[in-house]
Amino acid sequence: MRLFLTALLASAASSVMATRYCDPATSVCYDQMVVASYGVAYRVAIPDVAAAPFDILLQIAAPQSVGWAGVAWGGRMTLNPLTVGWANNDKTVASSRWAPPGTTPCPAPTRARRTPASRASEANSTHWTLTALCRGCSQWTATSQRGTNTESLDPAATAPADLAYALSVTLPAEPANNASRISYHSARGALALDMAVAKTSKFDEYVQLLS
Repeated sequence: MRLFLTALLASAASSVMATRYCDPATSVCYDQMVVASYGVAYRVAIPDVAAAPFDILLQIAAPQSVGWAGVAWGGRMTLNPLTVGWANNDKTVASSRWAPPGTTPCPAPTRARRTPASRASEANSTHWTLTALCRGCSQWTATSQRGTNTESLDPAATAPADLAYALSVTLPAEPANNASRISYHSARGALALDMAVAKTSKFDEYVQLLS
């Protein structure tokens, strides 16, 4: 299998538009980043905190023509948390991954979980929407030949955080299995997460609503 993400900080394959979005089904509000050419929306909400670690609410909304879509929280393929989602019949699947240098992403099931609220995670004949609570995605420890480093997202930053996305038009080999093999990406590029827009004082209320 070829690599899930490659050179994510290279020029984007598709343009990305950012705006605030409030889900009409749940009233949960996010910072939304849309990959326009594929119609995929990546939505992020974070608690009103000053520093990591913190939990993250991620919502991915995509047409059925998209087999899987994912986010790299450190903006690159390797040595940072990856969250991937796809449709499985009328439900959606959340898959947490981690890629050591030179390897394909390995399942990391303790990092993210799909929220059970049917209004927030579902699939129909035209679109699928995954809403997941991601733990361990705002701060992580990575070991490489250069040593062991702890990295984190800064919720107080005024500049956007550099995330990355990848997506494929091909479904995972086993859609019901969150550890399934996934195909090589069809598109990848950068996402700019505006922390001020993503931050909300209602985060705990949102999590309770979606749980």
